[in-house]
Formats: sequence, C-alpha cells, structure tokens
Amino acid sequence: MISMWILLPMIFFISVIFTGLIRLYVIHKNMFDIPNNRSSHDEPTPRGGGVSIVLLFTCSTIWLYLQNLISLSLFYALNGGFIIAIIGWLDDIFIIHPLWRGVVHILVAIWAVYWIGGLANFPFSIGYPLAMISIIWCINLYNFMDGIDGLAATEGLCMSIVVAFILSLYGFSNMSLLCLLLAASIAGFLVWNWPPAKIFMGDVGSGYLGYVFAVLALSTANTHLLPLTFWMTISALFLCDATWTVLFRLWRGERLYEAHREHAYQRLVQNGISHFNVTISAAMINIFVLFPIAILMLYYPSLQFQLLSFLLAMLFVVWNSIRKTRA
Repeated sequence: MISMWILLPMIFFISVIFTGLIRLYVIHKNMFDIPNNRSSHDEPTPRGGGVSIVLLFTCSTIWLYLQNLISLSLFYALNGGFIIAIIGWLDDIFIIHPLWRGVVHILVAIWAVYWIGGLANFPFSIGYPLAMISIIWCINLYNFMDGIDGLAATEGLCMSIVVAFILSLYGFSNMSLLCLLLAASIAGFLVWNWPPAKIFMGDVGSGYLGYVFAVLALSTANTHLLPLTFWMTISALFLCDATWTVLFRLWRGERLYEAHREHAYQRLVQNGISHFNVTISAAMINIFVLFPIAILMLYYPSLQFQLLSFLLAMLFVVWNSIRKTRA
C-alpha cells in the first residue's frame, strides 16, 4: 500500500493542479459568479472549483474500498454525494429550480440512510426520518455558508483534520486516512480559494461537502466511533449561523430560496471586515475553542450535553449581537 506520507501530498498537488485547470475551463465557458446587491464580493469570479474536491475524494474512496479499508456500505453512502455534486454543477451552470434540487436531495438522503442506517439511538420510525432531515439540512447548510472567500473550504479542512486526528488517536486508522484524504483534496482547492479567491467552490462543492460530512457524522455515530455531539460541536459555527439565520427569516415571513446577506459572516463583511479576517477568525475559533470543547466531551461524556448547551447559548448571543449591528 502507498505510504500515507506519499499519498496525501500527491492528492494535495493533484488537487492544486486540477483546480487550476478547472479554473481555465470555467473561464473559457464564461461561468462567473457575477456580483449583485446581495453578494459579498465585488469582482466577477469563476465558480465550480469544487469539482476537484468531488473527483479526488471519489477516487480516494474507490481506492480505499478496493484496499478493504472502508466498508461497502460506507463506500456506497459516501458516493451518493456524486449525485449531489451533479445537481450542484447543473445549478452552477443553468440555475435549477429549488423544487428539483429538493427532490434530488431527498432521494440521495434516502440512499444514504439505506446504507448507513438512521440515528442508532432512536427507533426506525424516528431515527430514519431524522437522519434524512439531517443530511438534507447539512447539504443546504454548507451551501448557505459558502458565501465569502475561503470560508467553506477552511471549515471543511479544519473539520477533516480534527476528525482524522481523533480517529487516529482512538486507533481507527482507516477512517482517519479517509478524512485525511478529504482534507488533502480540500487543501489543494483552498490554494485557489484563499482570499482573495481566484475561483469559488460553487454548489457542486458546497453541497457535496455538506453531504459527505453528514454521512461521516451518522456513520461514526452509528458505529460508536464518535458521538453526534462531537460533530455538532466542531461544526457549531456553520450549524448555528445557518440554522438561526433560517429560523429568523422564517419568523419574518421571508422566502428561504431567495438570496440574502443576513448570515453573521455576511454581516461582518458588510461592516468592513475583510474576507481574510472573517475566514481566519473562524479557523481560530474552531482550533482554540470548538475543538478543545469537543475533545473534552470525549473524555467527559457525562458533560457533553451541558457543554454543548453552554456553547450553543454563547454562540447564539454572539450571532444575535452581530445580527443587530448596522450593515
């Protein structure tokens, strides 16, 4: 088997090169994200760069399965994400009606829970629908949060690395390698997406990453590798900003499928904070706040709900304070 120290840099450099080639292709095809009054960027920017993440991680899962390093059920579940990527790519090109996107998301969520099961601690009638809803929400959540340079890719990179580290620490080296290969695929794309971004991830990449992380979370929870509270903690910035913003817009009677700039990260940019500073701040919060709390939960499982509740309450206070700032 190829050494991890050869495999990971290889995936990273292929991702860098492939993203650059995709950038040339989408520029040739005139696939630009054109700024409007609801955008958080000022210049037309190529989109669709997430294709490199999708193809490289898909190839990685094929290789891992052929090496008997991941199960057939996980392999099938993860690669349902390829359908999410296809509908995302089509949306990047043509703009697909939200109804059709929703139908695809539901069908792929059904596929995923068929292979990995619902929420293990709940009966079928509750666990399977909840698992499906969680997957569908994660797909859209990640899409909502991919609105400024580097943010979604940095979040994905941080999450992949910390999960890989914990799984390796617990002796689950195969699953750890899976997450490291995902991290390497994202890191290569991030070279081009780091502020100021030369290409955007697009729906093809953001929806795919949301799906993959949802599948990994459910799979590791159902196999008792990592609890869902751990995943909720390490993804708390995205989870809270997206969920509370959607609930706030519902409360105001707004149409959820319409573009807006009401997420906390968007509000920060509107108030003059650069994309770089918002993205690097999110990374620092992940590394120095969320990840230590998540690790603490693993060592003191009796405190996991108290810790998670306290964290969510604190983040709500911060989110609400940012929401009230003048934009």
